[in-house]
Amino acid sequence: MELQSERLTLRHYMKSDKEPLIDLLNDKEVSKWTERIPFPYLEKHADWWINNKPVNEHVYAIIKRDENCLIGGTNISIKGEIGCWIGRSYWNQGFATETIERIAKFGFEELQVGKVWAATRKENEAVFRLMEKTGFSRVKDRPYYVEGIGDTKIRPHFELLNRP
Repeated sequence: MELQSERLTLRHYMKSDKEPLIDLLNDKEVSKWTERIPFPYLEKHADWWINNKPVNEHVYAIIKRDENCLIGGTNISIKGEIGCWIGRSYWNQGFATETIERIAKFGFEELQVGKVWAATRKENEAVFRLMEKTGFSRVKDRPYYVEGIGDTKIRPHFELLNRP
Protein backbone atom coordinates (compact mmCIF):
# COMPACT_ATOMS: atom_id res chain seq x y z
CA MET A 1 0.00 0.00 0.00
CA GLU A 2 1.37 3.41 -1.00
CA LEU A 3 0.67 6.45 1.14
CA GLN A 4 0.52 9.94 -0.37
CA SER A 5 1.03 13.37 1.13
CA GLU A 6 1.41 16.77 -0.49
CA ARG A 7 4.97 16.26 -1.76
CA LEU A 8 5.77 12.68 -0.84
CA THR A 9 4.97 9.08 -1.63
CA LEU A 10 5.60 6.49 1.07
CA ARG A 11 6.07 3.11 -0.56
CA HIS A 12 7.82 -0.19 0.02
CA TYR A 13 11.51 -0.34 -0.76
CA MET A 14 12.52 -1.62 -4.18
CA LYS A 15 15.79 -2.97 -5.54
CA SER A 16 16.33 0.34 -7.37
CA ASP A 17 16.52 2.06 -3.95
CA LYS A 18 19.75 0.25 -3.07
CA GLU A 19 22.34 2.81 -4.21
CA PRO A 20 20.48 5.91 -2.97
CA LEU A 21 19.82 4.13 0.34
CA ILE A 22 23.53 3.44 0.77
CA ASP A 23 24.42 7.02 -0.20
CA LEU A 24 21.91 8.60 2.21
CA LEU A 25 22.70 6.32 5.16
CA ASN A 26 26.45 6.30 4.81
CA ASP A 27 26.38 9.56 6.74
CA LYS A 28 27.19 9.42 10.43
CA GLU A 29 25.08 12.54 11.04
CA VAL A 30 22.01 10.56 9.91
CA SER A 31 22.73 7.15 11.41
CA LYS A 32 23.82 8.40 14.84
CA TRP A 33 20.23 9.34 15.71
CA THR A 34 18.76 5.91 14.98
CA GLU A 35 18.79 2.64 16.89
CA ARG A 36 18.90 0.24 13.94
CA ILE A 37 20.98 1.89 11.22
CA PRO A 38 24.64 0.87 11.32
CA PHE A 39 27.56 3.06 10.29
CA PRO A 40 29.17 2.60 7.91
CA TYR A 41 26.09 1.57 5.94
CA LEU A 42 27.18 -1.11 3.49
CA GLU A 43 25.68 -2.93 0.51
CA LYS A 44 24.86 -5.94 2.70
CA HIS A 45 22.80 -3.68 4.98
CA ALA A 46 20.83 -2.24 2.06
CA ASP A 47 20.25 -5.72 0.59
CA TRP A 48 18.91 -6.96 3.92
CA TRP A 49 16.67 -3.91 4.42
CA ILE A 50 15.19 -4.11 0.91
CA ASN A 51 14.67 -7.88 0.93
CA ASN A 52 13.34 -8.45 4.46
CA LYS A 53 9.96 -7.22 5.57
CA PRO A 54 9.51 -6.95 9.35
CA VAL A 55 6.56 -8.95 10.64
CA ASN A 56 5.13 -6.39 13.06
CA GLU A 57 5.99 -3.19 11.19
CA HIS A 58 5.02 -1.24 8.13
CA VAL A 59 8.22 0.10 6.57
CA TYR A 60 8.28 2.70 3.82
CA ALA A 61 10.77 4.47 1.61
CA ILE A 62 10.12 8.22 1.49
CA ILE A 63 10.02 9.39 -2.12
CA LYS A 64 10.10 13.06 -3.11
CA ARG A 65 7.50 12.97 -5.86
CA ASP A 66 8.62 15.88 -8.04
CA GLU A 67 12.09 14.33 -8.45
CA ASN A 68 11.07 10.67 -7.95
CA CYS A 69 13.99 10.22 -5.57
CA LEU A 70 14.51 8.47 -2.25
CA ILE A 71 15.01 10.98 0.57
CA GLY A 72 14.50 8.86 3.69
CA GLY A 73 12.59 6.14 5.42
CA THR A 74 9.78 5.72 7.92
CA ASN A 75 8.04 2.96 9.80
CA ILE A 76 5.20 2.27 12.16
CA SER A 77 4.76 -0.82 14.29
CA ILE A 78 1.42 -2.51 14.81
CA LYS A 79 1.56 -1.07 18.36
CA GLY A 80 1.94 2.50 17.06
CA GLU A 81 5.66 3.16 17.44
CA ILE A 82 6.87 5.41 14.63
CA GLY A 83 10.31 6.19 13.32
CA CYS A 84 11.67 8.38 10.57
CA TRP A 85 15.01 9.36 9.10
CA ILE A 86 15.71 11.89 6.36
CA GLY A 87 18.90 12.19 4.30
CA ARG A 88 20.95 15.20 5.38
CA SER A 89 20.63 17.11 2.09
CA TYR A 90 16.83 17.09 2.67
CA TRP A 91 16.87 18.36 6.27
CA ASN A 92 15.01 21.54 7.25
CA GLN A 93 12.59 21.38 4.31
CA GLY A 94 9.54 20.04 6.14
CA PHE A 95 9.86 16.46 4.86
CA ALA A 96 10.06 14.90 8.33
CA THR A 97 6.98 16.85 9.45
CA GLU A 98 5.03 15.76 6.38
CA THR A 99 6.15 12.15 6.86
CA ILE A 100 5.27 11.98 10.56
CA GLU A 101 1.84 13.49 9.95
CA ARG A 102 1.12 10.97 7.18
CA ILE A 103 2.41 7.89 9.00
CA ALA A 104 0.45 8.89 12.14
CA LYS A 105 -2.71 9.20 10.03
CA PHE A 106 -2.04 5.71 8.64
CA GLY A 107 -1.66 4.39 12.19
CA PHE A 108 -4.94 5.89 13.31
CA GLU A 109 -7.01 5.10 10.22
CA GLU A 110 -5.59 1.82 8.95
CA LEU A 111 -4.00 0.20 11.99
CA GLN A 112 -6.69 1.54 14.34
CA VAL A 113 -4.19 2.35 17.11
CA GLY A 114 -5.32 4.65 19.90
CA LYS A 115 -1.99 6.46 19.99
CA VAL A 116 1.23 6.70 18.06
CA TRP A 117 4.49 7.21 19.89
CA ALA A 118 8.18 7.81 19.33
CA ALA A 119 11.36 7.75 21.38
CA THR A 120 14.57 9.66 20.76
CA ARG A 121 17.81 10.58 22.44
CA LYS A 122 17.80 13.49 24.87
CA GLU A 123 20.42 15.24 22.70
CA ASN A 124 18.26 15.12 19.57
CA GLU A 125 16.69 18.56 19.85
CA ALA A 126 15.49 18.49 16.24
CA VAL A 127 13.14 15.61 17.08
CA PHE A 128 11.84 17.47 20.14
CA ARG A 129 10.85 20.36 17.82
CA LEU A 130 9.41 17.93 15.24
CA MET A 131 7.28 16.17 17.84
CA GLU A 132 5.94 19.47 19.15
CA LYS A 133 5.22 20.72 15.63
CA THR A 134 3.26 17.57 14.76
CA GLY A 135 1.12 17.64 17.92
CA PHE A 136 2.90 15.03 20.05
CA SER A 137 3.21 15.47 23.81
CA ARG A 138 6.24 14.46 25.80
CA VAL A 139 5.45 11.75 28.32
CA LYS A 140 7.57 10.12 31.02
CA ASP A 141 11.07 9.14 29.92
CA ARG A 142 11.59 5.37 30.01
CA PRO A 143 13.91 2.60 28.83
CA TYR A 144 13.65 2.05 25.11
CA TYR A 145 13.40 -1.56 23.93
CA VAL A 146 15.09 -2.64 20.69
CA GLU A 147 14.31 -6.12 19.35
CA GLY A 148 17.44 -8.25 19.60
CA ILE A 149 19.19 -5.73 21.87
CA GLY A 150 16.78 -5.26 24.76
CA ASP A 151 16.39 -2.13 26.86
CA THR A 152 18.73 0.67 25.96
CA LYS A 153 19.29 3.98 27.71
CA ILE A 154 16.42 5.97 29.14
CA ARG A 155 14.82 7.81 26.22
CA PRO A 156 12.44 10.75 26.01
CA HIS A 157 9.08 9.45 24.77
CA PHE A 158 6.40 11.31 22.86
CA GLU A 159 2.78 10.36 22.20
CA LEU A 160 -0.01 11.52 19.95
CA LEU A 161 -3.49 10.35 20.87
CA ASN A 162 -6.12 9.55 18.27
CA ARG A 163 -8.76 12.15 19.01
CA PRO A 164 -11.70 12.61 16.65
